Amino acid sequence: MKHTCLSALLALALGLIPLVGVEAQASASAIKDFPDFLAVRSEFLSALITAAPARALSFKTVFRNTPAGRIRVSVERDGEEFFVLFQRERDGGFSAFSRGDVVIKREVATGYVKRVVWFLSDDGASFISLTPKNERTIVDFVVAGAVSRGSYSVSRLIYQFFTNSFSYLVSSTRSGLDWPSVLGAPGPEAASAMAASLVSGEPGIAQELLGVAEDLTSVGSYLSAAGLPDSALAEEQGPREGKAAAFADPRDPVLKAVPDWSEVRGMSMEVAAAPIIAGVDSSSVFIALVSGTGEQASRKLVVVPYRDEAGAYVIRAVDADSREAVDFLGLVRSMPGAAIRLFRLPLPRGL
Repeated sequence: MKHTCLSALLALALGLIPLVGVEAQASASAIKDFPDFLAVRSEFLSALITAAPARALSFKTVFRNTPAGRIRVSVERDGEEFFVLFQRERDGGFSAFSRGDVVIKREVATGYVKRVVWFLSDDGASFISLTPKNERTIVDFVVAGAVSRGSYSVSRLIYQFFTNSFSYLVSSTRSGLDWPSVLGAPGPEAASAMAASLVSGEPGIAQELLGVAEDLTSVGSYLSAAGLPDSALAEEQGPREGKAAAFADPRDPVLKAVPDWSEVRGMSMEVAAAPIIAGVDSSSVFIALVSGTGEQASRKLVVVPYRDEAGAYVIRAVDADSREAVDFLGLVRSMPGAAIRLFRLPLPRGL
């Protein structure tokens, strides 16, 4: 009876709260284009989320076709907890978490919802974590593996988030979270053009930039060729939160502290993508000097961030020595504990 009443109350709450001013923080088109399968979550609310644990655990995997693509709904038990998963099909499978996927963690003994993880990027490294605390919800906002805002308290019940649209989530948290980092306006065009030039290997300003990665003292040559005033390299010191996500269990990422920036080692590799993505709005490009660890050699990279047509971030990187493209986020995941020195430069004028 308890679960039935709660389900009815939650169903009545769907869509009742107006969405005002979302565009003030994030691109309206990016929010509209974000894959949201509210209808599927609503369909299985009483069977999986408000149902008694025994009933939810007996659920058999189903699939639904939606405007966002094919969705798999499944339940996975892990000891004294179980996970309700809503996953969007990508590349013919459901092996990794991507934009729009939602994971709800519940206790087997009590049925309580312990956490909701809503994935914000196709690389699975950006997500918003929602944890209940009395009549409020504690929010952790993670961008490309780095905690952008942690322990942010919102005066909403956790049930209100997974029973409403994605736009409701953005609207309810817009005053405290940097939503443009994952849902911004496309561009800048100069950044995507620079990324293409770096990969092509053609002579020009991109090669000057690769030269800076090889030798930081050559920055003046790049600035002159780019039509920019002479200035010193500015080194990034990492996000203020000083925490990163660990994905040993991608259904339930753990947030951990990382070493502070130092003049000797720079910042932790695990949080380096966050300041890079933040550089999109200032039309920045980055020189990344990665310290080697174990079998991984040191790397000198040029890194260019921008947003695609859907407003999702893109990070392109090229190795200054080999002139080959590098999967930057893949490199981050492969080098836990590594350090990086990250220098910001402006993009060329008129590119």
